[in-house]
Amino acid sequence: MKERLTNNLGLKVLSIFLAFFVWLIVVNVSNPVVQRSKEVTVDVINEEVLSAKQLTYEIVGKSKVTVSYEVRTRDAYKISTSDFHVYADLAELYDVTGSIPLKIEVTNEGARSLLEGTPTTNPMVIRVETEGIQRKRFDLEPNVTGTQEDGYAVGSAVLNPDYVYVRGPESLIGQISSVGIPIEIDNANADVEGTAAPVLYDANGKELELGEKVTLNQNAISYQVPILKVKNLNLDFEIQGEVAEGYKYTGVECSLNSVSVVGLKSALASYSTLIIPKEELDITGLTSDKTVEVDLTKYLPEGITMIGDNKTVTITLKVEALQSRNIRLDLAEVEKTGESEDKIYVYSRTYLDVAVRGLSEDLDSLTAADLHASLNLENLVDGTNEGILSFQVGTAYEVMSYSEFEITVSSKNDEEPSEGETSEGSSETETTESQSEGQ
Repeated sequence: MKERLTNNLGLKVLSIFLAFFVWLIVVNVSNPVVQRSKEVTVDVINEEVLSAKQLTYEIVGKSKVTVSYEVRTRDAYKISTSDFHVYADLAELYDVTGSIPLKIEVTNEGARSLLEGTPTTNPMVIRVETEGIQRKRFDLEPNVTGTQEDGYAVGSAVLNPDYVYVRGPESLIGQISSVGIPIEIDNANADVEGTAAPVLYDANGKELELGEKVTLNQNAISYQVPILKVKNLNLDFEIQGEVAEGYKYTGVECSLNSVSVVGLKSALASYSTLIIPKEELDITGLTSDKTVEVDLTKYLPEGITMIGDNKTVTITLKVEALQSRNIRLDLAEVEKTGESEDKIYVYSRTYLDVAVRGLSEDLDSLTAADLHASLNLENLVDGTNEGILSFQVGTAYEVMSYSEFEITVSSKNDEEPSEGETSEGSSETETTESQSEGQ
């Protein structure tokens, strides 16, 4: 078999060549009509017909069709895809099926003269799906990235405008959760300004690419981000009123000692404290601690704002019950003033009990010396006088009472009392002191 194929191989090749040559001569002489085709993209016209009804459309399937035509063999190479215009008129949309008949035009006069008959399309119709158009407003959200210079804080961004309208098919608009403006402030120590295009985000914060069918009424948004100086203000408290009798106000406790605020350098210069006014901190008639919640933003000076989300502090006004305690005082150790060298002073008691009121913790450390008791002997008349003591105990304590005592004053020039009288007086004094100590 192999030998039959290879026998006279040259003659066989020559015969094939001659056959092709003869065919080529016949074709060029007869120039027969042949069928050809091109892939052409469908042009959709009269979109305003659907726009007037607040509708948009989407082509179902391929947007290209096959254009078939007949042409003479020798002219086939002269026909190109651009010679055909295939279009679908939305004014001819059949609502029931969504079908539109395709029409074809030969745009090139030269190509039109070469064609044999009328070209056709496959398929002869296209289908479209219509959908309602939605126009929705979105408030713009500044998406600030980067870190400002140390000692500064980022203020609230100002956008102009601060909202946009987004228009497009309902299914696409429904994917949009927010619209943001990207702003970069890396290492900024002064206000940042500029313009940026709005960015669409889904519910997960992922950027959306929805194509040309979704449009915005604003494509450039101007922004300004204040970069403000940071300062710490200590909290100061004004207290008004008096607690109930038998109680003492002992101070204030607050959930914060200071707050961080921002503002222009000129605005912060004259402030070092933030004062909580007395209207918020009234202790009138209190018999126990009082807790109040205070919104600090109400008392910030103009042009100054707080950093952070927590703008409220908890303030506790501390109140304790006063306790009483007796302190034994040696009258001989009491400072005496106004004493006359010509007088003799005899005291009815040697020791006194002084009732002092104060906080329990303070009373634990109180001694007789801390009372700073003093006795003024000036202007006492001869005879029996009531003993009156003075105390310097400060604001922590209050002297409620002390043991009564008398001072007998006599002149040194008077006749000396007899031995019996002296003994009697001494005995009376000691008896009085023993009774007092027993009580």
